[in-house]
Amino acid sequence: MASQFLYVFQREWRYMLKNKRLLLILIGIPILYITLFGTLYSEHIVNHISLGVLDMDKTALSRTVIQAFSDSDRFDYTTELTSQKDMENAMREGKIFAAIVIPPDFEKDIKRGIGSKVMVVANGANMIIGNAVTLSASEIVQTLSAGMLIKKMEATGLSESAASALIQPISYRLRLWYNPTFNYNNFLLLGLMTTVIQQVALLYIAVSIIREKEQDTLGELKENCKSPFVIAAGKMLPYFIVNFLTLNILLLEGIYVFKIPLYGNYMYILLLTAAFLICILSLGILLSSICRTELEATQISMLIAVPSFLFSGYTWPLMAMPLVAKIVARLLPLTYYSDNVRKIFLMDVEFKTILPDLMVLTGAAIVLFSLAVFVIKKKYFDKKIEAIVDAQS
Repeated sequence: MASQFLYVFQREWRYMLKNKRLLLILIGIPILYITLFGTLYSEHIVNHISLGVLDMDKTALSRTVIQAFSDSDRFDYTTELTSQKDMENAMREGKIFAAIVIPPDFEKDIKRGIGSKVMVVANGANMIIGNAVTLSASEIVQTLSAGMLIKKMEATGLSESAASALIQPISYRLRLWYNPTFNYNNFLLLGLMTTVIQQVALLYIAVSIIREKEQDTLGELKENCKSPFVIAAGKMLPYFIVNFLTLNILLLEGIYVFKIPLYGNYMYILLLTAAFLICILSLGILLSSICRTELEATQISMLIAVPSFLFSGYTWPLMAMPLVAKIVARLLPLTYYSDNVRKIFLMDVEFKTILPDLMVLTGAAIVLFSLAVFVIKKKYFDKKIEAIVDAQS
């Protein structure tokens, strides 16, 4: 028994040492993923949240409050707002993720001793941003209020400790838009749906051409279809139909079973979904035309699919990622799809908001599909290259 075990162990060990790709997967891929994920969260906290300001008081004191938020690493004051409608539009268009509203008579009420409130508005669709805004706004307002009160009371002769014990003159009122109850279904479920569809679509389309080769049916396919374009499109269409229908079923389940509110135009989701699926399926066809075996295609597909959700900006926002992580994120189709689905559902964004990402997905789909057709033509229809491929097989 022991000798048999040793034989199997030695046989497998030799195979592992000879197979560099397997060693890379067993050792290199875990190290790569942990390095990427560690880099993704290396900033530890979300900083540089774009901030809009609606100042209806425009006094020295209101400017002091604005300056306190501007001086914080957590916020970047990017937009001066003129009305609540302006604030709503800026939030929907992604120009800001938080806003502060300073009411009229803010300075006057504080000088009269009755106090006043600063309203802080946060985009709760992304709970990480919402939590960051909540904690930071509370800290800034309390620090600012305490400092003002201590100075005022010390001027009357009170000690610093006695002054600190008094009620703060400035308080704040928090409003969370789009996901005010911090509902985790609203926050996560839509992104998980898009991720599952991406993984399933990519894994199966990536072996579609290689399967023909391994089952020795590629010759039959070429005999009945002389065009690489038709082969690529014909392979993609069934997966497009099935995955398009499946994703819509999942989204409808989210609406009617899990009660995720749909405030936006569902047609926008259909357009994005079509562009996203064509992009993913084109990538899968390209992999299937390049890779030599089903295993190799599956491994590369997993390499792309596994980190996509984390790097898409759906949970951890892009603005909080270091440069390397942002570059990785911008190369992944899911980055341009999943967060837009959530925005359409929860924020009722206009078409112009999703249009840039829709154009990126469409452009990527065209480029990837064209590359796939080119590789299929060169690899399987060019006689010289085809002879070399057959010899290697």
